[in-house]
Amino acid sequence: MDRRRFLELASITGLGFAAAPLFGHAEVGHDLRGPTTANLGDEDDYQGPLLVMVQAHGGWDPTLLCDPKPGLNNSYGAGDVRTAGNLAFAPLSGATALFEAHYSRTVFINGVDTSTNAHDAGQRFCASGRLGEGHPCLAGLYAGQFAPQRPMSFISFGTYDRTGGLVAPTRNGNPDMLAELSYPDRMAAADPNSATYHTDTTHALIRLAREKRSARAADENRLPRYIHAIESLRVARQGSAALERLEAVLPEPSGDPLLRQAQLVVAAYKAGVGVAGNLFHSNFDTHSDHDNQQSARMNELLGLVKFLWDEAERQQVADRLTVLIGSDFGRTPNYNGNMGKDHWSITSMIAMGAGVNGNRMVGVTDDGHNAVALDPLTGMPAADAATGIKITPAHVHRGMRRALGLTDTAVDHQFPIALDDEFDPIG
Repeated sequence: MDRRRFLELASITGLGFAAAPLFGHAEVGHDLRGPTTANLGDEDDYQGPLLVMVQAHGGWDPTLLCDPKPGLNNSYGAGDVRTAGNLAFAPLSGATALFEAHYSRTVFINGVDTSTNAHDAGQRFCASGRLGEGHPCLAGLYAGQFAPQRPMSFISFGTYDRTGGLVAPTRNGNPDMLAELSYPDRMAAADPNSATYHTDTTHALIRLAREKRSARAADENRLPRYIHAIESLRVARQGSAALERLEAVLPEPSGDPLLRQAQLVVAAYKAGVGVAGNLFHSNFDTHSDHDNQQSARMNELLGLVKFLWDEAERQQVADRLTVLIGSDFGRTPNYNGNMGKDHWSITSMIAMGAGVNGNRMVGVTDDGHNAVALDPLTGMPAADAATGIKITPAHVHRGMRRALGLTDTAVDHQFPIALDDEFDPIG
């Protein structure tokens, strides 16, 4: 494989970042002291959850999902609302399949006030817990704290995925190309029986020569930036073995590109090369034909989440999966002239899995889909709205940080979430 092709493939999987210091630059805010190579890719050195964020791009309608409002929708009536355990939800086939199977590990968080009708601000707030710019998304924060040197620590397929310089995201990971990067010496990368360009003996000699050259270079030049470059190159070389493990656990790719996202993220965790993912589905900005368009997109999104859990079960990691589902904001309670619904600052978020206190609905909205102030001690509607609180994405993210073991870590202090109350919708 020539250098140009290698760099092209490396950029697909995110490994291009590891070599960045060799070319005279690094991501702003990244630690230039150099990565550690100890236990890189060892499946046993990290036992924490796999964090997966699922983002509905464009602004979903919670009243067609986890905050059912028959009076605000033409598509169903009061008698159509479904339940599973303590959860109540709109009569979507995807919702029934997902929540009947997983209600015990699921919490609906309704009446979440995003304070915005703008797409960029809403995506940022719901993905990071901060309305202002510069804050990393939760998955990037998590990967940056617990596995910053993994080859595919944070895999993202779109929308808000800033990392604040904590970790290099692998964007738009392509499972079809992983074989070529994992096995660059095979003449036919995807064929395990393929002939190779070098024999095992030649590989051993090349490896020995590389190790000696790296050791000699490190002894001759002790400048911190040069040491970082050498260490980064060594990490990239070690990462190739981890990518071989990834290739070994990747299933045959689904014919649905949406589902392939989940396959790659779960396989990366199983292989010990990744700990976080950002899945993405679009076309929720339904300013016209709302009921048909929103319902179709919602079922596809819920199908993705159901498949994510099925794949985690198949790979035997479901007990370590944590999921956070959200969108830019909500939709207006009333229809516009095109039978669409416009932007609305009140939304819902859904958390599932490890660390989540499930089988609950938290937060309340009134018949007009306005957030109701809560007593922060009980989570029930406040007797006096003036003394109550409204749930924001900041509350959700602070709770998620606690559930994921991020509280009081270095990244938690670097990117704090400041609130005046201790309400936790997750735990």
